[in-house]
Amino acid sequence: MKNWILLLRYQLLVLLVCCILVLPGCTGEEVEIMPYQSCDTQATIRTQAECGLVLELENGHFLKPLRVTLLPKSGSGKQQYKINNFTVSENQQVIVGFINKGQAPHACVKETQLVEITCIVGYQLQS
Repeated sequence: MKNWILLLRYQLLVLLVCCILVLPGCTGEEVEIMPYQSCDTQATIRTQAECGLVLELENGHFLKPLRVTLLPKSGSGKQQYKINNFTVSENQQVIVGFINKGQAPHACVKETQLVEITCIVGYQLQS
């Protein structure tokens, strides 16, 4: 009976050592999660001639996101953009989290903040 318990302990120890040695070597894309950031601000995707793509908030203020990519026009004729690799189009409803990076360039409408988007989710209103 004692040998059986010792064998079981030995096997558990070997399994633990293997996990410690193997798991840190795992490769793959790591996603940084910022638990202190929330994704709770509703906005609508808009474009302004002076400022480009902006997010219009419910209070009428605007956010100018960093890292916006203009995509080729699709077959539907709608201009699409990527914000942090998330595809959006004008008038789309989104929920975002962001970090304020200061005032946007003077060409933009007053009350426009330059922001880094930390999370973004798109949705459609039910009619």
